[in-house]
Amino acid sequence: MGENDEADADATKRAESEARLTSWVRKTTDKVPTGWIITGAGALRLGATAAFGGLAPQEQPRPVEISAGESYTGSQLDMTVVSAGVGGYVRGSGVILEEGQRTLVVVLDVTNEFDEPRTGTTKDTLGGISVAGVELGTVGATRVADGSTASAFQPDVPTRVQVAWAVDADAVSPGDEIRVGLPDATRFQATFLGRGSYWYDFRTGAYASVTVDALPEEDAL
Repeated sequence: MGENDEADADATKRAESEARLTSWVRKTTDKVPTGWIITGAGALRLGATAAFGGLAPQEQPRPVEISAGESYTGSQLDMTVVSAGVGGYVRGSGVILEEGQRTLVVVLDVTNEFDEPRTGTTKDTLGGISVAGVELGTVGATRVADGSTASAFQPDVPTRVQVAWAVDADAVSPGDEIRVGLPDATRFQATFLGRGSYWYDFRTGAYASVTVDALPEEDAL
């Protein structure tokens, strides 16, 4: 076989390989939900914008201080801390305790003021709640009305939720006053390479002070 024949054979193999790869990519893309594709494109756009300073975090005011019963709007969520309690294992909270831990529960009224549904426990929603000076485990969130998981918030639907975490047994005691950090974030509306809203620059927008109760025996086992 001459040099020309070998070059032609190599070119043919490369073309066949590229064709197989293109076919696989197309088949894989067909299986991906459209929303995922848009999200991926939006994420690329978001990253590119951030790289050029378009999404650089701006200097933010210090978190405001409020009390239980007072509302705060951050991340386009209206949030009001209603109560807090600490105790043992709490039925339906989604929190698994290890030795030397207790369950810390915060009850809030939440209304999504954005015009689209919001995921329940991301950093811009309940997953962004903190407690000053207390190390929190993985968050569990349920609706008080029926005990269902607070997986999403529909627009303009007030919802009372119970947010719970595992904490060290000596971290919080009944009678303590804790400062519950309520989340805030900035929304970015994608207009190029995709559509959708994205949240960034996660921060604490307010601290709500509340006295911790002992959880009732029927809730804490």
